[in-house]
Amino acid sequence: MRRLLAGFLLCCLPACGTRDDLAGELSVDSDEYGAWTMSPTTCVSGEHRQFFGVDLTERGDNGTGVRIVDDPVDGYSLAMNIPDEDLAIVLTPESECEVFDVLVERGNVRVNDIWAIQGHATVECRSPGFEIVADLTFSGCT
Repeated sequence: MRRLLAGFLLCCLPACGTRDDLAGELSVDSDEYGAWTMSPTTCVSGEHRQFFGVDLTERGDNGTGVRIVDDPVDGYSLAMNIPDEDLAIVLTPESECEVFDVLVERGNVRVNDIWAIQGHATVECRSPGFEIVADLTFSGCT
């Protein structure tokens, strides 16, 4: 159901020229890695890091973050940093989630050759000792 990536780090560059519009929350409860929640306050287009998607973070919190990717070969994925670990939990449509509704699309604004990104992620994954619930919307991410 889950895949862990070593060395997954999010790098955030301040957005300029557009207004980020973010809403929602991600919560994780894992017997192995503990429980945490995050409500993103910053979003950055993946174009800065050579992928189509966004990085969502909470301002002032360097331990959590979410990367949402629309890969042309592998499709959608949602990766969450594990606080105080050099690992991330990665979910895909094959992750046996009850709900995996993810959309990433290009907006109609371009700032410094970076297209604004918008979309949403609604995910519910539950198994013994493990639960992830995300209801996130984002737009204006440059």
